[in-house]
This record gives sequence, structure tokens and C-alpha cells, in this order.
Amino acid sequence: MKPIIGINANFFRDDDENVFRIFISANYTNAILKSGGTPIILPVAPDAETIEQYLQQIDGLMFIGGADIDPALYGMEKKYPLVRTMSPERQNFDHALAVAAIAKDIPVLGICCGCQMLNVACGGTLIQDIEQEIPEARIRHYLKIPPYYLPHKIRISPDSLLYSILQKESIETNSAHHQCVLQLGKGIRPTAWSEDNIVECIERPQSRFFLGLQWHPEAIHERPEQLSLFKAFVDAAALAPSAASSS
Repeated sequence: MKPIIGINANFFRDDDENVFRIFISANYTNAILKSGGTPIILPVAPDAETIEQYLQQIDGLMFIGGADIDPALYGMEKKYPLVRTMSPERQNFDHALAVAAIAKDIPVLGICCGCQMLNVACGGTLIQDIEQEIPEARIRHYLKIPPYYLPHKIRISPDSLLYSILQKESIETNSAHHQCVLQLGKGIRPTAWSEDNIVECIERPQSRFFLGLQWHPEAIHERPEQLSLFKAFVDAAALAPSAASSS
């Protein structure tokens, strides 16, 4: 049986406050399908019991990109007008889901905001706006008008999970974020950086598989090196089968 990969989803209210929607880019599910996994979308759930049931049914968990995490979640006040927080429903769910998955040592892959949530779930903090807080940053990591994805190079630590997958010390990535990791969470280490020293990848060596990527590999997963990241994640999930997939 193919490993089952749970994927969180965006959650928002329509103008009519009685209408709620969840959605996800097909790039995420397509990347998992092409890597040999079976993707399932996990709707926002408000209770720990449902989260526990979700985790019992999956072999790996991917956190997608999205809006900003409320700085209050990591002990800071909102400072900058460009901070646009996600819905509290999604934030509370994502955080609880991440904490529970890490505690259970379920293989996790975090993308952009998902990378940031993994860091926060481990007790870390974030730069709220790169341009405001790191004026010496030379790279524009995010454009406010299309095209959002800006290419730049990253350097990769040779003693890292990321290097073991890519077998390269440098690759070109896209970029569509105005926030990034500040203080590392417990057990977290940075393993890739942009040319202006923004953290681009985080790992947790004591975890079975824990990879947080600040860029959007799903948007360019037709490139072999980007697809290899999803394949490594799915392969790790296949080695850690859930009760559901082993039955």
C-alpha cells in the first residue's frame, strides 16, 4: 500500500460569515502523487481527539504555505503592517497538529509558512518582515505583485538531510516569503541559507524525518531536484507505516 500523506489546508470565511471554505493548491497533491504517496486533505478540526484520529490514519504529514502566523503565538506583538495573519481556526489547528505529530515522530515536511509553523511548534520565533527587520538583506524574497516567485541560490550544509537528498551544496530555488526563522526551536538546526543569510531550511536530527523548506518546491516540482525532496519524504513515510496502512 502506498504511504498516506496528510496535508493541512487553507481555511477562510467568505464575505458571508456563515460560509467557510477550505482549499489547497493541486501542486501539493500532484507532488505527492508523483512521488508515490497517497495525499489526503485534513480539514481544520478544533479538538484534540480528531487530531489524534488524523494522525492514526496517516504515515507522513505535510504543512503547506499560507498567510502569516500571529506573532502572539510565539510571544511577540504584531509590529509591521505587512503582517497578514491566517485565520485563527487554521492557526490553532496547524499548531496543535504540528506539536502532536512531532511528539509522535511522524515524518513531517513543512513548506514556506509550514516551515515556520514547525519552528514555532518547537518553541522558536520568526522575523516578522525581512525588509523591515533585516535592512541589510540583499535579496528580494517576496514581490508584492506577480510574479511572486523570485529565483535565488541557497547554500546547503554538507552534513544535513537536505544534502543527503540533493547531493548538492547549492541549488536555485524560488522565493515568495517576507518572514523567516529567527530563534530556532528546541532541537532545530538550520541547514541551508540564502546568499544574504536568511535561513532556508530547518531540520530536527532526532526526528525520523523533519524537513522545513522556506521556498515552494511544489510550484517547481517538475524539476528533478525539487521532486526528489517529496520522494525522500514519501519514502520516509513508507518506512513509518500507520496502523491504518499496516492493517
